[in-house]
Amino acid sequence: MSALPSQSGVPVAWTARAADSRAVRALVEALDIEPLVATLLCQRGLRDVDAARRFLEPSVDDLRDPFLLADMGRAADRVATAVAAGESVLVYGDADVDGLSGTALLVHFFRFLGVEPLVHVPNRNFEGYSFSDAGVEAVLATSAKVVISVDNGTSSVEAIGRLQDAGVDVIVTDHHLPGEVLPPAYALVNPRREDCSYPFGGLVGVGVAFKLACAVASRQSEGRKRSPDMMRFLGEAMAWTALGTVSDMVELSDENRVLVMRGLRAIPRSTHPGLMALCHVAGVEAEGFSAEDIAFRIAPRLNAATRMGRTDLSLALLTADDPERARQLAWSLDKLNKQRQVEDRAMFAAIREQLGDGPVEDPVIVLRDDTWNPGLLGLVASRLAQLTGRPAVLVSGLKGDPAKGSMRSVEGVHAQKALVACAEHLTGYGGHAFAAGFSLNGADFDAFRRTMLDHIRSVTSEDHGPVPLTFDAELPLVSLNRRLLEQINALAPFGQGNPAPVFGARGVTVVAKKTMGEDKSHLSLELGQGPASIRAVSFGNGQLAKTLNVGQVVDVLFKPKLNHFRGRTTVQLELVDLSTARQPADVPASAEAPATAAPANDGPAATETGSQETTA
Repeated sequence: MSALPSQSGVPVAWTARAADSRAVRALVEALDIEPLVATLLCQRGLRDVDAARRFLEPSVDDLRDPFLLADMGRAADRVATAVAAGESVLVYGDADVDGLSGTALLVHFFRFLGVEPLVHVPNRNFEGYSFSDAGVEAVLATSAKVVISVDNGTSSVEAIGRLQDAGVDVIVTDHHLPGEVLPPAYALVNPRREDCSYPFGGLVGVGVAFKLACAVASRQSEGRKRSPDMMRFLGEAMAWTALGTVSDMVELSDENRVLVMRGLRAIPRSTHPGLMALCHVAGVEAEGFSAEDIAFRIAPRLNAATRMGRTDLSLALLTADDPERARQLAWSLDKLNKQRQVEDRAMFAAIREQLGDGPVEDPVIVLRDDTWNPGLLGLVASRLAQLTGRPAVLVSGLKGDPAKGSMRSVEGVHAQKALVACAEHLTGYGGHAFAAGFSLNGADFDAFRRTMLDHIRSVTSEDHGPVPLTFDAELPLVSLNRRLLEQINALAPFGQGNPAPVFGARGVTVVAKKTMGEDKSHLSLELGQGPASIRAVSFGNGQLAKTLNVGQVVDVLFKPKLNHFRGRTTVQLELVDLSTARQPADVPASAEAPATAAPANDGPAATETGSQETTA
């Protein structure tokens, strides 16, 4: 029986992934890698030797020519002309981490070219998303002759038409799915355009912005090889691409894998004052820096500003040139993030109390409360979806009409398509498979809820059998050491499309237990199996310390981690699931987990898996 909590009422079935033994042997022989690593590659569909080699050794040579993107030549020519003529350029960003990262990348790029661009990032609480009426007026109030959007603009048909009619050339760089009508922009650079033959459609907003910078750099060199300074800038700029790509929860495959791997090396070594200050307050270091550090330490601090209505702080930090100013802004973000943690915990606790202890009966959770902070809807909805195994939709009319809503979904239910099915009740919407945002008039909420329930029922089965929870292989605790984990980490960065390996161990004894975190919401265990003893953590499951007994024998699914703390590297486990269907063993009941155990990360932020906002 699974011990980690769920309100879905659906049992969890553990299923081991299969691997072709012949393909495993071929990879071992050709690539000189450990059988376990070869097994993991095969389980991820990388059975071909050349494909596996490219995966393990991604190169910037694998990045494609940016001019393969539709309209890129036109966009790059217009930007190069504006820079040469001294025209005023405005970067029109978005408030999520992807949009902010792309905005920062282009701001620093223009500064590198000797141009100080204007910048506008809409405050979603007041201006909405993308080119709203307020956003158009803000642009027209400036001297900008060229506007470059980042991570938005594809759906802003009328607004961009107004700007073009006013003599402002709008260059859209975006990755959101286009509608039937494209905006009349000077150039629309979006790999998801139907008429775009670019081989990889998975770039996020910052990735498209990076491609624009590369294209402009090529135009600047006029056929010559790019200068060493330009190559150095573009290499360091991959820090921004990693930050935005990981935060937007897209598949880390193809070009995204190259950009993120290079960027992960660049972030903790960056000389940009904003990134340096952010890494400092987040407590991250160059050694062992990973995509999880972005997802659980850096992104939550940047997102906190947007959720608490202070997008200007994140933008100011990421574009700061003065180290002291950057340090002050970073600490302000850290303070806002702590405030955000308090508010979202209270909101989450109130919703859990409202749902009760029993299983969720409806196939989707749809709730409204006009006292909720609209900026926290996506974060709390994500945690509800994880807890219940059901899509979660939260709506708040705190700011009046239109009310704001966020949807976070689960495997098998496409969030954006669900909103399309409810479009007659909405005033606006957008998003991706697992995360979407929308607005609606408060009076339409009940009709929206009924339509959403009907749609989810139509796309899900009422026959809820055991939920499959897959793992890669059984792995005894005694085999876990730093060398093995370094080999496994050759498959990193982990994320969408390349999940972190999950292993299982049977007959494990609970040697010691304790809670951790200021609110004691996290669980720390010492687990023993034969001669091995290792620490395991489970975030958000501190209540299990009351029900698990020291000496109890359990089966566990886990992700092994290298924990870097105060110059010391140790192996620890992050629990994925735990089965309690075994009898206690002979272990002293007074045992406690070591009081000196180092935290795996900064605690509450680590419960935000999958919470990064997209278009919500």
